[in-house]
Amino acid sequence: MMNACRLISRDAGPSVALATPFAWPASGLEPLPWFPFTVAASSGQAAAAARIAQRTERAYWYLRRALCVTPRFRLLVLDANDWAQHAEVSTFGVTHVTADGHLIVGSEPADAWHDVSRHLAKCLPPATVRSLVNVHGADAVYPDGPDLSGVAEALIAHELAHVIADQAGADFGRRWLGEAFADYALVAMLGETDPSGLHRIGTLAEAARMLADATPTVAEFEAAAGSMAPAALILLHLDFTRAGFAAYADAQAVPLARWFELARDGQAALREPDADHELGPWLARNVHPAFAQVAARRNG
Repeated sequence: MMNACRLISRDAGPSVALATPFAWPASGLEPLPWFPFTVAASSGQAAAAARIAQRTERAYWYLRRALCVTPRFRLLVLDANDWAQHAEVSTFGVTHVTADGHLIVGSEPADAWHDVSRHLAKCLPPATVRSLVNVHGADAVYPDGPDLSGVAEALIAHELAHVIADQAGADFGRRWLGEAFADYALVAMLGETDPSGLHRIGTLAEAARMLADATPTVAEFEAAAGSMAPAALILLHLDFTRAGFAAYADAQAVPLARWFELARDGQAALREPDADHELGPWLARNVHPAFAQVAARRNG
């Protein structure tokens, strides 16, 4: 049986910084009130910040309830002029969490999303691309491809799942498992709060199934150590997302919460070199067989 909800007991790294009042005058940013977390935005970006903060708030309340953890963070929605001052990733628009516990989001998606759209338009059958454009709209730079800006913003739930896991000391044992957990959290959150957003993610994930031969394995992801090309990385995340769809369709967020508790209790860290053969059965037994199938692709 799942444990009752518990408070985060470990001393998370950003906790000291988050306990210090935000330096509003020095930041040059503007506050957006009435959210359960601090929201700061670049001047002139109130509309984008409000939209992103509302998405974040839905993820906040859903994941807080599903995982029994209250995350601590500040949301900073930045334009290109403020990016260098506050972000810790140099590329504008790449969502990330800083060492001070700031969840950094661009007022516009990163340019790499246009490249992903072009890649999909080039590699998928024309009829599939047209169907995606009908659902997502046309990309602003490559109009033959789908507009992925809505997908980029929806990924705030993915990042918030990472915040919760990190602050709770959850150990998934492998980087790809932590990413798969966060993708499952995204699917579950959209399923409960944004069915149309879930549909958009689903159309993209199903279309990407046609590119299975070009999708990296989890072993290739681990070996890349953060240097994988954006298009390849998105294909792998969509593979994780399809597994999350299967788990959510079968049991909603129950496997997600169980996976989180096991990682939090140190039972999910299969680290030994000879434990790889145990990973698939462990995932099938404790999470869902769909994630075991993803693990089975590790050798290509």
